[in-house]
Amino acid sequence: MTGNRPLSRLLLPCLLAALAASCAGPSADRKKEADARMQLGVTYLDQRNLPMAMRELTRASELDPGNPEIDMMLGMTYLARGDLKKAEEYLRAAIKKKPDYGDAHNNLGTVLAKQGRWDEAAREFEAAAGNVLYATPEWAWYNLGEAYRMRKDPVRAEEAYRRSLGANGRYAPAYIGLASVLGDGGKWEEAAAVLGRCVEVAPDYAPAWMERGRVHVRLKRPEEARRDFRTALSLSTDPDLRKEAAGYLAVLEEGKPR
Repeated sequence: MTGNRPLSRLLLPCLLAALAASCAGPSADRKKEADARMQLGVTYLDQRNLPMAMRELTRASELDPGNPEIDMMLGMTYLARGDLKKAEEYLRAAIKKKPDYGDAHNNLGTVLAKQGRWDEAAREFEAAAGNVLYATPEWAWYNLGEAYRMRKDPVRAEEAYRRSLGANGRYAPAYIGLASVLGDGGKWEEAAAVLGRCVEVAPDYAPAWMERGRVHVRLKRPEEARRDFRTALSLSTDPDLRKEAAGYLAVLEEGKPR
């Protein structure tokens, strides 16, 4: 019989049990479903199906609210939608839950850079690049180089691009960034050499051929420039790159001795 026991005493064990369950976090089944939905959301994001990506990732977050990977992917989905404020919010949430999350630091740096917040962006790229557990430091070093280049700091930009290549000597964008800094400093021969190395390690990367063609124009080497622009045309399906390469070729052909 419990007739004379206060209701508060009857409810207390139930409340304590519920609180303990909530503190224990999501069940294994909920985590498993959250992971499956996150993976599906990432697939939709890769396919640029942003409404479906958002739906799956939001549901994943409801199932496993403590998961920083879900927060990061939500941030990337908001970035794809052009909502930089929400993207920043979710990426910061991911970092708060996992301070050494290299991908989240790198992506947050990208969001800040898109807002012109170069000093803040550089700090995030540095945090990612300096993390020994980060699997792709070349991305963060390259992004840091871009941030320094936009801040008109060529010395640090060059250093960051070289560190990117030190981390991964086949990372083609870093060669182009390094060549751009060298060219800005009037070091066109060095820029040509850097891009020559790039097309050796990444022969199918059309932007490198395009960039080397421009450098050869600067160096007054029309034959080499024509060859590079033709190679870029043969490799690329990008309409803007193809149009630019064709334009250079037309100008070079006009100036060719008859």
